[in-house]
Amino acid sequence: MKKIVLLFCLSSLFWTFYSAAEKRSVGPVEYIKVAELDNLKYLTRIDTGAHTTSIHAFDIKVDDDAGEMKDNIGKTITFTTMNEKEEFRTLQAKIVDVVTIRNAIAKERRYQVELGLGWRGETKKVLVNLSDRKKMSYKLLIGRNWLEGDYVVDVEMDPEE
Repeated sequence: MKKIVLLFCLSSLFWTFYSAAEKRSVGPVEYIKVAELDNLKYLTRIDTGAHTTSIHAFDIKVDDDAGEMKDNIGKTITFTTMNEKEEFRTLQAKIVDVVTIRNAIAKERRYQVELGLGWRGETKKVLVNLSDRKKMSYKLLIGRNWLEGDYVVDVEMDPEE
């Protein structure tokens, strides 16, 4: 029995090391480009505590708004965004989902769209929720949905432009 437990532990350790070795390391803050916004670059906070990625969005308008957020899934949404350098872009995208986000203050319902987020020559498509982040230092917050399967966070890394 001890041999089986030891073998299981060694096997688990090997697979944990192997899967982590395949992943690229990102720092706690990185420059990320949004493909659909003509590769607009954001100084971005990488947040392992956040499940989904969030982008600063305002002037949000839904084509043929049905009133209820869930009824707008599949419709086109137009929003404006801005990075930390106050570079603005307006984008039209399809609403993919509506999510409820819990933060320290309250629960909030947000639209989600799919965006291509680029880092060091690689672009990954993920769901991004639209949020008013005007008071936040980082206008783009990367959550675990972007990290999953590809990246681990190294808190000692510095961002590269």
